[in-house]
Amino acid sequence: MEIFGKKYSKIELLKKVGDVSQLGGVKLYEFSDGAAKNLRAVDLKSPSGIEMTVILDRAMDISSLTYKNIPIAWKSSTRETSSIYYESKGLEWLRTFFGGLLTTCGLTYFGSPTTDNGEELGLHGRISSLPANNILADCRWENDNYIMWVQGKVREVRALYEKLELSRKITTFMDKPSILIEDTVENIGFKSSPLMILYHMNFGFPLLDSTTKLLLPKETRTTSRNETANKGIKSFNEFCEPEDNFDEQVFIHEIAPDKDGNVNLALINSEFNNAEGLGVSIKFSKKSLPYLVQWKQASSGEYVCGLEPANSTLGGRDVEIKNKNVRFIDPGEKIDFKIELNILNSKKEIEDCIKGYNK
Repeated sequence: MEIFGKKYSKIELLKKVGDVSQLGGVKLYEFSDGAAKNLRAVDLKSPSGIEMTVILDRAMDISSLTYKNIPIAWKSSTRETSSIYYESKGLEWLRTFFGGLLTTCGLTYFGSPTTDNGEELGLHGRISSLPANNILADCRWENDNYIMWVQGKVREVRALYEKLELSRKITTFMDKPSILIEDTVENIGFKSSPLMILYHMNFGFPLLDSTTKLLLPKETRTTSRNETANKGIKSFNEFCEPEDNFDEQVFIHEIAPDKDGNVNLALINSEFNNAEGLGVSIKFSKKSLPYLVQWKQASSGEYVCGLEPANSTLGGRDVEIKNKNVRFIDPGEKIDFKIELNILNSKKEIEDCIKGYNK
């Protein structure tokens, strides 16, 4: 594999270090202070430049991501927060929303607070407040490549009602700045259940700046969520400096897949660091995640672009069921989801990426 600009075999690398953890690996620990106290977490570190924190007690969501010490993910003012502070009513979900590279929304509902068949449903569901079990954080050699991962299971169950289990594996690599999120949701009960899932991926400064562009394929249908968003629909892919009291804008993108059935997009700041550039590309399956929700928030102190693959839209479960836009999962059924994120880490990579979307 190639690291630090040079190719090495497994044996050549091991001869140069006391232990492979000198280069990268995984570390399990617990937070010990404040609202994060007792949260279990795993850090994954790679010489490719990737460092990220996976919060095991929050659905194995990713609370931070840096690349060569450059922040990629936006973090909210709540910071990492224990799920003991989770509140399900209305918008109270926001009290424990740390942002990060990934906050998972679902599994039986997400979107606007609503009432469905007499059941009160708050913002974005419960899954991100639930702890994982059957945790395994490990590394392995595959020929001359070294791979680091963490995996586990999260159960969203309720006696007499839904019984869903999310199996999650998050992988990164020693030789490339890539992250792979692989999920399987299984209905472990005996009743059909709604399955609504949204991957709330949050990008912030310095990747996000007034020189940042969102790149989508030309074969994309974009709609605005409301009149506020409609005012900004012509510039949905551009970003401004932070503004006091900016009214958030939310857009829904239906993106044509490539020949392999995948949706591709990129967030690029080509002017970062004296035009050295910084970017991320994202890929996911159109079949399992037909929508991309874009959350554009440019308020002072809340400067974030959410890029959120989803299997439904944001109207609330009652509205989405009425519109026949909710996927149901049958007893024993398993549904797979996969998201790949790559850091674009050179001027040439960024230029090539931009050219690809301008064809």
